[in-house]
Amino acid sequence: MAGLLQIAIKELGGFTPPALAKVMDFGCGKGNLVHALHRLGFDAYGCDIKNYWTEEDLPVSEKLKTIPLSPYRLPFDNNTFDVVVSTSVLEHAQNTEECFREIHRVLKPGGYAMHHYPGKWYLPYEPHIYVPLVNYFWPRCSKGWLRLWALFGVRNEYQQDQSWQTVVAENHKYCQEGLSYLSTRQYRELSLKVFGNCQWPMKFYIENASGGFARIFKGLPFRKLSGVLSRELRMGLLILHKSV
Repeated sequence: MAGLLQIAIKELGGFTPPALAKVMDFGCGKGNLVHALHRLGFDAYGCDIKNYWTEEDLPVSEKLKTIPLSPYRLPFDNNTFDVVVSTSVLEHAQNTEECFREIHRVLKPGGYAMHHYPGKWYLPYEPHIYVPLVNYFWPRCSKGWLRLWALFGVRNEYQQDQSWQTVVAENHKYCQEGLSYLSTRQYRELSLKVFGNCQWPMKFYIENASGGFARIFKGLPFRKLSGVLSRELRMGLLILHKSV
């Protein structure tokens, strides 16, 4: 992802060389992407709703901050960053409009937000709990559907030794509290409301991403159609621009 974002920041954002761009990773987890961007020459920072990192984990831990939740506010001043990025974060943000408004606030005029996320119609299954069509059904994910797949033995990496009852309970809670699958139309409406613009540069994404589906789509002749399929059925790249 660091390599893809490096190209995106240069070609889509116009920041060359990297030292010209101050970047924030929204939903940074342990800070691995912040560390990678830092090594590529960016002035990189990160934030998340919990402290997932320690000083021993990464040399950039001092650049990682926790997001206060009440009221929700990114822990940075207005007009701080040239670029805000996120990778597989939007599908967890149930306060999406609030997140977009805060990202808009911390971006400098002329700055960009770049979000890499799984689409509403992601196939073949929800990529965190591995249950088919959960993302289709969200926000209405019935326990009966979760129970069916738990009985069939579907588990993610952290559930291998758990009973089906425990898996159902955990997955149902996760669907209620940890997922947020918006459609392209919903993202477009929200983006226009907060930023006044949005774009999905999917041709760029397919040409530069390294994922399996992107490699498949590279070989297809209809690049525009391939981009739509990638955005809707696998991964999308949403770009938002804070006007000057």
